[in-house]
Amino acid sequence: MASGTYHDLLHNPNSLLSMSHQFKYEQSSYQRPTNKMALKLNNANNHNLKNISVTLPANCLSVITGVSGSGKSSLLFGEIATSGLKDSEKIQWLKKFEDIVMISQKRPSRNKRSVIATYMDAFDDIRSLFAKEAKRKNLDFSPSDFSFNSGNGRCPNCLGLGMIESNQLFFENMELPCPICHGNRYKDEVLEVKIDNHSIADVLNFSILEAIEFFEKNRLTTTPLTLLTKTNLDYISLGQTTDTLSGGEMQRLSLASVIAKQKGNKHLFIMDEPTTGMHKIDVYHFMELIQNLVDKGNTFFFIEHNLDVIRQADYIVELGSNGGEQGGNIVFSGDITDFIQADTKTSIYL
Repeated sequence: MASGTYHDLLHNPNSLLSMSHQFKYEQSSYQRPTNKMALKLNNANNHNLKNISVTLPANCLSVITGVSGSGKSSLLFGEIATSGLKDSEKIQWLKKFEDIVMISQKRPSRNKRSVIATYMDAFDDIRSLFAKEAKRKNLDFSPSDFSFNSGNGRCPNCLGLGMIESNQLFFENMELPCPICHGNRYKDEVLEVKIDNHSIADVLNFSILEAIEFFEKNRLTTTPLTLLTKTNLDYISLGQTTDTLSGGEMQRLSLASVIAKQKGNKHLFIMDEPTTGMHKIDVYHFMELIQNLVDKGNTFFFIEHNLDVIRQADYIVELGSNGGEQGGNIVFSGDITDFIQADTKTSIYL
């Protein structure tokens, strides 16, 4: 796209740096009220926390920040997330949430059979659609025959993976397209069942945007896929395996998947540095979705270092003043407007 010095890229129309002004983050002119509390935590002493007490607001975006080792994870995951929304000697819940939804940086186990369509619970609808089309044409295929993970429709050579592993003896094994199904995962007779001239293998190769058009035309729910577009993941394909995604892509996929399965808007989302690995533009779209979910009545607690995210928070808790034994204290706790005027290791950069 571009190559050269920072100055060169800044003035090169092919570089995203030249359009960075379009994704500039400013503190919102609309400040959500933070007087309605979600919880009150007293004498938190997990790991290096120094018996601290803190309150966090409901229906807002709250960010826990601070230097590495200052106690952020100990506070959010060790004290709050483990409470299970139940009152105890330490914690008092002041708002009733439907549940706690936790999304960490931990990637799911490597699984070549997990694709975007299965992860977003959209594959069942696709298989049922093709099974109905097969029945209409008097073909004896069930929804299970359109699964590449089991059933009689998958390629018997690669068992529905679309790839085979070539043994290189003393070298690392190589994955090659299956010579029988040519990477399509299915038997030829299954691929002959088509909707709008598309086989099920064609549908799995659709990008999210193409899939939404196909879903709408065939009256399938597009909610999970629409959420992916809101997190700027509309370029991935339905059949792409989840083990090929980057850390940032996986975080956004996890969030979209969780939101698609939730009912109502009274959830507490706890997330650990959700923008790690994201480009500035990805963060921009991600935060648009988060702010929209907060406006609908959800509550978010983030651990975050990204200044673009911190600037958009309603409430800030900074821990410190350093890491390890010198951490575990509350340096600041309050509204973002007061935080910007404060003198902490984070606020000075805002």
